[in-house]
Amino acid sequence: MEKKIVPFDQETHRELSDAEKYAERERLFGTDDLYPMWVADMEFQAAPAIQEALESRVAHGVYGYAMPDLALRETAANWYLKRHQLICDAQKFRASPSIMTTMSAAIEALSQEGEGVVTFIPIYPPFMEVVSEQNRTLHTVALLDDGNEFIIDFTALEEALSESKILLLCNPHNPVGRVWRVDELKKIADLCERYEVVIISDDAHADLVMPGITYHSVTTVSTYAKDHTVTLFGPGKGFNISGLASTLWFSFSDELLKKVDKVFKARHIVAGQIMGYHALKAAYNESEAWLKEALVYINNNLEYAVKRLNALDYFKVYKPEGTYLIWIDCKALKLSDRKLKAFFVEGAKLGLSQGRFFGRTGQGYMRMNCAVPFEKLKMAIDNIEYALKS
Repeated sequence: MEKKIVPFDQETHRELSDAEKYAERERLFGTDDLYPMWVADMEFQAAPAIQEALESRVAHGVYGYAMPDLALRETAANWYLKRHQLICDAQKFRASPSIMTTMSAAIEALSQEGEGVVTFIPIYPPFMEVVSEQNRTLHTVALLDDGNEFIIDFTALEEALSESKILLLCNPHNPVGRVWRVDELKKIADLCERYEVVIISDDAHADLVMPGITYHSVTTVSTYAKDHTVTLFGPGKGFNISGLASTLWFSFSDELLKKVDKVFKARHIVAGQIMGYHALKAAYNESEAWLKEALVYINNNLEYAVKRLNALDYFKVYKPEGTYLIWIDCKALKLSDRKLKAFFVEGAKLGLSQGRFFGRTGQGYMRMNCAVPFEKLKMAIDNIEYALKS
């Protein structure tokens, strides 16, 4: 039986908990006197079953080397089948300490220095960093704002893919919140097939999809995509356990598995850690009810934030289809990036992610994390409204 749901209104007081978003305030924003909403983790306690699994393992007292066992792989496969209707042999699942570790390993395994890697922008900044750090050629395709949502420029995508070996896909997309539809994924897959491009799909937010929206794995839209995709995912985002260094990846292709496995072995990359394994199992096996409650709470927060910000006239925000992040168009303020940061830090006392770090199209945008207690979200938007009036 699943445990009682943690109240999401509860303030978690993370200032002294080694939380990155709090510890880095002085360095990034020049002050500790602000509410940080820039890192993509929730201000909610993890599900009770996860906390109890960790407490039980800590009580054992021995924390030696551990490996992901068959039960962990089966847990992952069963979750994807139950939650996303995707059937994949448990033996094809792997564990990793982080999404970006796997992405980096896959880029190294599936391309050579100088070869092209494509991604859509704006995008989570490490996507671009990991490409440049490995001396691959980065090709960025700007998502287009059609007045209702962000869409893919397939003409630009085809041109970029024609010069590349890999596409880095993000689904749901961070930061614009799109959950790519089947028709969009099919067009992506068909273009990748035309130019023999491998897909590395970051689906870390796949469990954070809003009501009325359905996540589809790109592997389901064509035979080529199924055989030429490495999928990265895990419980970190959906269950707020990213700090436990336990993510997952899989591929239907034995060839791709062998190539990426070889890089993991060559780099001596450990496949996560013991506490993460226990948290993962407790998340997927015992905490779905918690996730459902969290999604209701997050969806309400998103609706509130989008409505209020759009009503202020100076901002334009689309409600995310997935993730708990909102991508705020602040260009109507007519501020430079430096002054825009100051508006939020000094005027609203908020620490948000600056859009300029998400690629050239991110200038004039800010990213805000809405997975916070409602009263904190209300305070944040009250502060923004006050800063506008001031």
